[in-house]
Amino acid sequence: MRLSIIIPVYNAAAYLERAITSAIRAGSQVQGHWELLLVDNNSTDGSPAILQAYHARYPDRIRTLTASKQGAPSARNVALALARGEWIQFLDADDYLNPGKIAAQLALTTTTTDWVIGAYRNQYPDGSTSDSIPLPDPWQGLVQDLRIGHTNSNLYRRSALTRAGNWNEATPAYDDPNLYFRLLRTEASYLIDPVVRSTYYHHAGPRVTSGDPIPQVAQALQLLAEVNAHLSRAAPEYWQTHASLFVGALLRKIRILATHDLAAATRAYTRYFGPGAIYADVGRPHQLLPSYTRLYPTLGFRNLERGRLLLARYLPSALKQKLKA
Repeated sequence: MRLSIIIPVYNAAAYLERAITSAIRAGSQVQGHWELLLVDNNSTDGSPAILQAYHARYPDRIRTLTASKQGAPSARNVALALARGEWIQFLDADDYLNPGKIAAQLALTTTTTDWVIGAYRNQYPDGSTSDSIPLPDPWQGLVQDLRIGHTNSNLYRRSALTRAGNWNEATPAYDDPNLYFRLLRTEASYLIDPVVRSTYYHHAGPRVTSGDPIPQVAQALQLLAEVNAHLSRAAPEYWQTHASLFVGALLRKIRILATHDLAAATRAYTRYFGPGAIYADVGRPHQLLPSYTRLYPTLGFRNLERGRLLLARYLPSALKQKLKA
């Protein structure tokens, strides 16, 4: 068994030692050869010095690389091109792997497993936590609160990533779901691991990819449109059965876009849900949304969303959340 752990790094000096230490502990429990690839992605803080120090301590285990193109997908692809492992574990530089994470997931696999979809813990700045457990159906998990694992919680066979085209460097703001969609589209064999074995730390610090919400929402919207288009063609009976869920997820993302760019969201609504549009007649796409969204066809998407945005300035936060749900 050969394993490669890959960590892209951008200005993560405050968290980096925690992530690297967790990777080393997790790798050391794996039977067979393992390696750790640390990829600096134009850091300007003390991160490069930390990477070099760990390489000096573990020269036979750790390799340090650089990626000049900004973004986590690019940094991960640089490492993938040089990785020696049959299995790949990704880890963000500010997150954490439980010591037994990789070994436990490898023990679940068979010779035909391509992808382990794992549960993970969200750790918030106020100290609170929540666990994300993957849905049994990864297509539904992809569009429903991303219940399809996380960068750190999943484990991949190298050949499955290659078939899927590795990380898409054109979608750095929505990179994980884009990869999952391509893995599902190539029919990668998966298994669900519902046990929490990693932690995703939420914070406001710098990340490899920009935190600007508009590119992220726009890329998410494009992905959801592609998911609906693919399933309606490749699995029409399945899509018809669950169309309200998949199309509803698309509508929900358009509403999120409206919070940041009402004009762009209105164009997207008209394209997918306006008179004569492709999803105009899909039944019950509003079932997971606030009840007022059922009035879009009669009162107009732009009018109702503009009203919501105006009200949001004055409403208490609890009621605002209900309008956004």
